[in-house]
Amino acid sequence: MKLYQLFGSKYEYLKGKQAFLFDMDGTLVDSMEYWVIPREEFPGGWEGKWEFIREKYNTSIPYKPYALPLLQLLKKHQIPVCIASDTPKQLSAGLLQRLGLEEWIDFYMGSDDVGEFKASSMKIFHAAAERMGLTPAECIVVEDRGKYCRMAKEDGFGVLGVYDPHSPHEHPEMHAFADRFVTDFGELLASAGE
Repeated sequence: MKLYQLFGSKYEYLKGKQAFLFDMDGTLVDSMEYWVIPREEFPGGWEGKWEFIREKYNTSIPYKPYALPLLQLLKKHQIPVCIASDTPKQLSAGLLQRLGLEEWIDFYMGSDDVGEFKASSMKIFHAAAERMGLTPAECIVVEDRGKYCRMAKEDGFGVLGVYDPHSPHEHPEMHAFADRFVTDFGELLASAGE
């Protein structure tokens, strides 16, 4: 089943789209409250921050509202799905296992897999699309960051912007560049016809 059929023909931006490329932090999981803490507040700088976040991943960070039901729906309809995150898999491994995330996705790609963070380019989304055998025009990038919504749109991807309460400064750019902006994935599920 095509995304356009699954979520309703009123969403023109889904026409021709075949896959979802999800960001993870702030998009699928509710972790941004920890990522926004300045690294200077941690003993050891980045290393200390990463260890703190690893502990949160391993113990308490939850899915964002309706993220799991959306992933389950996409899996049920055999829609290709991946996570393309700046977070290396080695850091997020405990979270992926604890939440059972890998059961619902085709693969996880971290920026360390492509040698570049999203702030530099959309290389990670291009690599994910290529791994799926798709073009950017056939994929929807799902992001909570306005800059990355803009960059993905400029690179030819469809874009779904997702609200995150820890980055309100991102919302104007998301509204400007995303094909659709949702407060949570419940809005997308509400339009799904099974």
